[in-house]
Amino acid sequence: MHIDNYYERSNSEYLPLKLNAAQRDAYLSALLDEDVDESDGSDDSEDENWLPTGDRWRGSRNNEESDNEEESASDAEVAESDDGQGEVEDESASGSSDEEDADDNTEANASEGASAAPEVPRDNTSTTYVAKDKTVWNKTPPQNRQTPSRNIVRQRAGPHRSTEMLSISNTFKKIVSVEMVDIIVRCTNKKAEATFQDYNGKHPEKEPRVWKRVTPQEMYSFFAILIAAGCNNSNTDHINDMWKKVSYPLYRATMGRQRFKSLLRFIRFDDHTTRRARAATDKAAPITDIWNMINANLASIYKPTENLTIDEQLYPYRGRTKFTQYMPSKPAKYGLKVWWIYDAENGFPLKGMLYTGKVGNTRDVNQGERIVKELAVAYRGSGRNISMDRFFTTLSLAKHLLMWNLTMVGTLKKNKPYIPNEMKASKSRELLSTRFGFHEKVTMCSYVPKKNKAVILLSTMHDDAAISDAIHHKPDMILFYNKTKAGVDTMDQMCSRYSSQRRTCRWPLAFFFNILDIASLAAYLVYYENNKMIPRKTNQRKTFLLQLAEELALPMIEDRSVNQQIMRHESTKMAINSFFDRPVAVQIPADNNPRDSTGRKVILCSASYNILNPIHYLTRI
Repeated sequence: MHIDNYYERSNSEYLPLKLNAAQRDAYLSALLDEDVDESDGSDDSEDENWLPTGDRWRGSRNNEESDNEEESASDAEVAESDDGQGEVEDESASGSSDEEDADDNTEANASEGASAAPEVPRDNTSTTYVAKDKTVWNKTPPQNRQTPSRNIVRQRAGPHRSTEMLSISNTFKKIVSVEMVDIIVRCTNKKAEATFQDYNGKHPEKEPRVWKRVTPQEMYSFFAILIAAGCNNSNTDHINDMWKKVSYPLYRATMGRQRFKSLLRFIRFDDHTTRRARAATDKAAPITDIWNMINANLASIYKPTENLTIDEQLYPYRGRTKFTQYMPSKPAKYGLKVWWIYDAENGFPLKGMLYTGKVGNTRDVNQGERIVKELAVAYRGSGRNISMDRFFTTLSLAKHLLMWNLTMVGTLKKNKPYIPNEMKASKSRELLSTRFGFHEKVTMCSYVPKKNKAVILLSTMHDDAAISDAIHHKPDMILFYNKTKAGVDTMDQMCSRYSSQRRTCRWPLAFFFNILDIASLAAYLVYYENNKMIPRKTNQRKTFLLQLAEELALPMIEDRSVNQQIMRHESTKMAINSFFDRPVAVQIPADNNPRDSTGRKVILCSASYNILNPIHYLTRI
């Protein structure tokens, strides 16, 4: 055994590095030409000029003892059983089943060496795993130092300070801004006027039809009806049923039934006259402008916490598009796929990318890496962590994010060439056992939740082989992944519970319903983050949505309450009265009431509204 393997030269002398007591005594004996038994008894030898003294000698002994303890702990972790199905195994329900990688299980090394490593290894093969592409993974973790800079977040998290004193409706208008509504209003009016003009040209014998132009206030009221319908689970009801007297009064108080149908028919989100030219290069041209604006507003109104999540959302839609996706693992099966980056703590949506299929006839290579880079580029240098599933996770992506001072934790497909055979599933591996591999600043973890099954994770956030779960022996990497991976599922669950989606054959309108749900959810998270003193209740989000709908519709209801033609309808009048502290009153002249042939007073169809004058309610006499 060559001595250079265990000592290094410093100040023209050999100094010990990480030796146990027996090796140190043997080396001192050989160096001083003394016997092992006599080495401890030398008091006036020249060793005092060579041996480290004081704290330096004690520190080396402490390092040797701690290193021995770490070596024994790591050996125990490799041989110990671990269980981790839990949430990681549930990933098979979302399109990451282990059956897709069943052929990789046959490549596992079934004859895993059970013999203990020698106390002083003579070559590197016993302390490393070598993958198919020659990537070397060390079995022992690197020496622990201070917290890496990539795991430190130096930015304030939470809503923007400009939203602290806003009401519910104003918080919503920070996301669905006035500029967005102005685009929708202009495009809707242009489409409706073009349709009416075309109809009048084809039917000159009939009375010409005139479109009543939509205003931003009326468009917000239209959004209020959609939000309230989703909150009351009326989004699947027929419009005629929604305007019945026994239905929720906000519908009748806000606008007429025919007006609501017209807005559903003519609402547009881009200029329909130039859409064909833009669609040649952008398949999502009918919704691109609004989609980009909502993404910008979401990113500006909220700063995420230290943990982010990237995953896909499948919005249910079975209509005809050029990019409808089929995902059998999702509840909807068919729909529009959106890749989102969320805040892992509360599910706040930060940015989304609508998948519109491949561009041209070229295949999209490394699609998962490209998506992660586009979604995470806004947070580079922030020290945040990103959790993702095996569709996105690669070793090259992990190293690339480290250059951006970002970390990642994600599951891996079993067919990656940089996964050693020892990390794959094998019948020889013990149940609930865990193996770790360390390559540069990347950590790989292979956990056996079931016999002949293995869950493999990749992390640049973890640099140790810690196992915290005493019952199932799950490593910290899996526990952290299970904790931070649920952000997307939380958002999907909250949006689908009170969805404003209505049946439509136009995919831009269907996707706008998704935008409306995302905006209302984001407003809910921002408002209650700014008002933590409000007690949390089980129906808190439903109460928030109903109050949001009422605040958006209240200006329109007030305008309708002074309209004499509208107030003549008893059902509409009762619906409007329900949104005020007292019934809306109208002034009726006392002496000028007309009477019929029998002498009874006739109900007036019009009256002026003045709440300061004496109140006379419209009653049948």
